[in-house]
Amino acid sequence: MPTNTEHGPVSTVERAFDVVEFLREAETATLAEVTAALGVAKSTAHRHLRTLEQRGYVIREGDAFTLGMRFLDHGYFVRRRDPAYALAREKVEALAAQTEERAQFIVEEHDEAIYVHCESGSRAVMADSRLGKRVPIHATAAGLAILSAYDDDRVESIIDRRGLEALTSRTITDRDELFEALERVRERGYSVNDQGTIEGLRSVGAPVVGPDDEVVGALSVSGPINRIKGERFEEELPELLMGTTNELELNIAYS
Repeated sequence: MPTNTEHGPVSTVERAFDVVEFLREAETATLAEVTAALGVAKSTAHRHLRTLEQRGYVIREGDAFTLGMRFLDHGYFVRRRDPAYALAREKVEALAAQTEERAQFIVEEHDEAIYVHCESGSRAVMADSRLGKRVPIHATAAGLAILSAYDDDRVESIIDRRGLEALTSRTITDRDELFEALERVRERGYSVNDQGTIEGLRSVGAPVVGPDDEVVGALSVSGPINRIKGERFEEELPELLMGTTNELELNIAYS
């Protein structure tokens, strides 16, 4: 009996995205490298690359292929599709200027934390928090802030699907510990991440909730442990984040 694949993935589409994701990681690759990485016939890899090239999503430079600028247009659209995202950008820029550290606005999509806006203050350390980057939601301050605004059943579902991956030795990897951390966030209104994403980096975050109690995302500020400590870590930044998210929520409600 034939297998019903009506609701299953389309293999050719999956393969095309395999090509795109490999080129994103490799930055540039030859046909032979794409063929080897995907484990497909050379002709199959060539057809996918050729189709993507014709649609403007891949460009060819000599014998190598790389992603084209057409993806930039889609990324710009996604960042502007929700008016709240544009309002959040203003707050990210203000936080970075005021704290002189790294500020970001993060949203949850497909159970992951995604960087939508990032801004570096004058003293910010370089961190791999590029726009569009996806990270485990439980491993960031902003991600913990978002999870704290969800009910426990939704958090449980995310854990069941994604697990609790360790990015560093300080990442929360225990289910009970995570729920205890989320309860603390709910009680005080902000989250902290002490080197759970990157060794030597601390972050403070706060959730952004819309007028209908929908979770829009979260704002956070990150910096090195030698500066994010003591009163600044425990009082100054939390107060700043909560005040800023309150302003953003009001702007979203009345925009």
